[in-house]
Amino acid sequence: MSIVQIPLRLTSGAFILNSGIGKTKISEEQAEGMRDMAANGIPMLKDLSPAQFKQFIVASEIGVGAALLAPFVPGWLAGAALTAFSGGLLAMYKNTEGMTQEDGIRPTQEGTAVAKDVWMAGMGLALMADGAVNRTARKNAAAARRAKRIGKAKDSKVEAINKARDEQIEALRAARHDLAELRKQI
Repeated sequence: MSIVQIPLRLTSGAFILNSGIGKTKISEEQAEGMRDMAANGIPMLKDLSPAQFKQFIVASEIGVGAALLAPFVPGWLAGAALTAFSGGLLAMYKNTEGMTQEDGIRPTQEGTAVAKDVWMAGMGLALMADGAVNRTARKNAAAARRAKRIGKAKDSKVEAINKARDEQIEALRAARHDLAELRKQI
């Protein structure tokens, strides 16, 4: 996890986790109302009973919140979960009567509470982008470049050692030759 992800993951993760924990105490009637509103964005949710929907929404929110807060979950995966979660909320916002003004985008007073979830979509996309940019392959490429530089440095040291050895051998040969010449003269 890169340092850039920490504030995004902490704020959105804590908020969503708290929301999921709070929904464990909702009644069947509240769950039914939430299900009917959520079905505006994701129609298949209408097929769930209020109890099933409550389990689904609690598990979804706690799961997404925990994934965001867990440092071992890759940023791209946590971002994808947050983007999908906020996408469902924004679909509900867009398709629920009375939440948007006539243009279908700008929120009404009733829609403002849900329209703010566009920030979570932005956070999720930012986490996915950062995860894609700071992937392991990029780190491996940097390690390969370092290894190549180290290899070149090693090769130049080996070359310098071999050159010094060759010079030493040549100096010894020259000394032997000079010694042999000196013996002949004596």
